[in-house]
Amino acid sequence: MKKIYWYLVVAIVTLGCNPISERKQPIPSLQQLASMDLKLDGPKLAEVYCGNCHLKPEPEILDQKTWQTGVLPDMRRRLGLYLAEDMGISLPEERGVPKGVYSDYPLIKQADWDKLEAYYVENAPEFPAKQAAKQAPKVGIPRFDLVIPSYDFQFPSLTTLVDVHPETGEIWLGHRYQKLFVLDPSESFSIKDSLSTSIAPVSIRWNADESFDLLTMGLMDPANDSVGALTNYRRINQDWVGFQDIENLIRPVDVNYGDLNGDGVEDKVVAHFGDHVGKLSVYFASSEGLQEKIIKAQPGARKTILTDFDQDGDLDIIGLMTQAWEGIYFWENDGNGNFIEKVVLQFQPAFGSSDFYYEDVDGDGLRDLILVNGDNADLSQVLKYFHGVRVFKNQGDGTFEESWFYPMHGATGLEVGDFNEDGNLDLVVLAFFPDRDQVLDERLIFFFGNGDGDFEPFVADGLPDLNVLTLKKGDVDGDGDLDIVVGTFSFEDLYGRRETDWLPFVLFRNNIR
Repeated sequence: MKKIYWYLVVAIVTLGCNPISERKQPIPSLQQLASMDLKLDGPKLAEVYCGNCHLKPEPEILDQKTWQTGVLPDMRRRLGLYLAEDMGISLPEERGVPKGVYSDYPLIKQADWDKLEAYYVENAPEFPAKQAAKQAPKVGIPRFDLVIPSYDFQFPSLTTLVDVHPETGEIWLGHRYQKLFVLDPSESFSIKDSLSTSIAPVSIRWNADESFDLLTMGLMDPANDSVGALTNYRRINQDWVGFQDIENLIRPVDVNYGDLNGDGVEDKVVAHFGDHVGKLSVYFASSEGLQEKIIKAQPGARKTILTDFDQDGDLDIIGLMTQAWEGIYFWENDGNGNFIEKVVLQFQPAFGSSDFYYEDVDGDGLRDLILVNGDNADLSQVLKYFHGVRVFKNQGDGTFEESWFYPMHGATGLEVGDFNEDGNLDLVVLAFFPDRDQVLDERLIFFFGNGDGDFEPFVADGLPDLNVLTLKKGDVDGDGDLDIVVGTFSFEDLYGRRETDWLPFVLFRNNIR
């Protein structure tokens, strides 16, 4: 027993000096650490304890106050170490947290915790670090007109979904209060149709038979409830009737479709974002119904793209994971629906990843990764210098390296396309958590590409004073170019503090044609 213990200590000390990417063996488990008399300093304790659950964050990513009052107390309680200062706080089970997320017994000694905490607080800046210098955006979006619809009735502006019908140009709009609206662009965006849904809609797909598939997430607020659903809606006697395809989804936010096992039948990939629990699942179609295979048993699944990533003739999955294990992952398909997980990019847990695309940015024939990170709704609600939009250039060998970064506070939504029709890829980025004190309004930035991987930024003039949450491209007016629809989400409406007419979206109409 003493020999095993000695090897563990040596392993911890060695691992504490090396980054995760260089480790030859895993960190000892939290249970093993709890039983040992560790003689480690603060940095090494952070490496072995923080590195047990996610990529170890560096102290400089957050300010001292945020570490002391937000992140570290929650980490300590997750490790089962409760102090006098915790008296009066609600217990995890009272907040609906599943058993096991917060340990029932201490996994760290207080003396070790004190050293770990001191390491972060003493090495963190007093105030949040500032953004790096960046090219100032120009005001006004070239070749785009801002269209603000007008409605003469009061209704909360709480849009959870916007999409553009590819044939009619109609705007389909989901609402937090369990509604789906169809807006007619030829009639000043009047309500052409509507239906009630069981919970808030977040994603839609139209089918060739004029039915549509609707993903509803359940609670938008952090929750572990499994009330989400994927439902197929069909017209029956002029009414929309829903037929549930998949139920009991854990706060789902994304669904993708494709044949993943080579049987010629469409399968589904669902991102159960969840909160403390969640997963990424493939639902294979079979004669007995859909069969679920969990390929990532962790919360925070945000988005997937189905593509032949390794160019071997079958569909693979690339996906964005958030929460603790932030990063972009690749699930290599063997052609029969069996997957091997590989890490493409990994980020520290406060990174705030929110959306991504896989497109050729610089015209070299290789698809690059475009990522926005700015989710700022958890334990560290301060402006972060590392939030923004990034391009990771495809190196041609399965690896990606950051080649472009534009700092942007609270960046959460992304659309890509050749919006000005110059042959180069452009970006539109939305910020749900912007810096309201900035001189320029950076809730929405258009980035027009020059073809070699660089972009010129432009901000809108006259955007209504509402939060913007959702974003979608599409040809709304039928003239052949891409317009941009932006869904609004007003916190004042959510908490009943505003009495104004409904303003569920704004449109950036492309006038290039």
